[in-house]
Amino acid sequence: MVESGSSQQESSESMIDMDAMGDFYDDFKTAHEICDSVLIDLELDPTNATLLNSLFRSIHTIKGNLVYVGLKDITPLIQSVEDLLDAIRKNRIEYDSLLCDVVLLTLDKTENMVQSRINDRPCALSDDEIDRLCINISCIADVAPEARIEYIKNCLFILDPDTHLYNTYSKEALDAQDTRDDSPLVTPKTKLSSDGSREPLVNTDYLVDNEVVADKNIKDVLKSHGIELDEDINFFESLSTPLENRSFYWKGRTVRLLLLALAMNEKSQGKVDPTQLAVAVLIHDIGMSFLPRSLLTKKGAFTEGERQALHRHPNSGCLLLSESNRWAQAAEMVLQHHEQVDGSGYPNHLKGDYICHGAKILAIADTFDARSHERAHRTLLKRPLVRTMNEINNFSGTQFDPYWVDIFNQVVGTPDG
Repeated sequence: MVESGSSQQESSESMIDMDAMGDFYDDFKTAHEICDSVLIDLELDPTNATLLNSLFRSIHTIKGNLVYVGLKDITPLIQSVEDLLDAIRKNRIEYDSLLCDVVLLTLDKTENMVQSRINDRPCALSDDEIDRLCINISCIADVAPEARIEYIKNCLFILDPDTHLYNTYSKEALDAQDTRDDSPLVTPKTKLSSDGSREPLVNTDYLVDNEVVADKNIKDVLKSHGIELDEDINFFESLSTPLENRSFYWKGRTVRLLLLALAMNEKSQGKVDPTQLAVAVLIHDIGMSFLPRSLLTKKGAFTEGERQALHRHPNSGCLLLSESNRWAQAAEMVLQHHEQVDGSGYPNHLKGDYICHGAKILAIADTFDARSHERAHRTLLKRPLVRTMNEINNFSGTQFDPYWVDIFNQVVGTPDG
């Protein structure tokens, strides 16, 4: 356990090797990035021994480096994570997305604590919070499976006090897995305002927070972008509510996608007809409404038949829109929104310029929402925006068109922004 009291902290601070701190911090960030990447890969392959061993070694390296530069008092937190990973490696506990968040957020807090010590700022966690966090992380692997969720929730509340886990959702909701999309993600671009402060080009609260987006509605968003609400648009808009009702976690999704997709198009000086793009957003996942609810919330891997059913959903929206020549552009966007620029997407494995601009916009917006709210589906925590932005950028040139990734960064954020 970490000793509390200012004298202990003052003593440890006096022993920090500031000459070694620069190299240490570079190594720390590298190890942190490796952990991030491995944790994401583990969500797809949670029993992969090579990945688990790589993660364990990175955590062990971070701990050793903390001791080397005189930050030994921070190591109990890393040690508790190392013990948890060791239990996973020895099959005493199964790795899942809840444990992923515990490890991710603990690493984030550790980095904040290191920065605080370097810059002589108040610590991100109090000594009491560190003690309680270490106890709860240690207990995760030691308690009976039915009691484990309480210790995980305790950890998540210490790491992210703003989470609404306790007062909003049941354990069943916490455990629910929404497998609607299998894509990667993003964050806010800032600009200098007239007084020199930074403000986002798009309010990212609307993109990630269901409570905030509740004061927005589809028709207002469409009007704000000069889109006329005619009979067709009103009909397409009416379909969004029953679609969102198919899953508790889809609430507000249409507004979020419209806000991001239309903002990206505006930033590109209108490469896509905004009305066609808006209709594509409204209709692109209509095919999901015909899939069994059990498939939408399934945990674990899909069978080949289930995967084929998921991969057919763009055709449904395309067929609906193709009934009218007026919506030919929107139909093409819907059909292609899961295509990838390297040709590995579906349904037709199109590459590069063979994919229309609207589909490329929708692919990024859809992926951003899927990944940010996938975290909410599983843990009721938002994946940190910088991390999710890095994911989107990491897929530039493979899954996403580099031009539109750059536009996305300008609208919502850049990894260094």
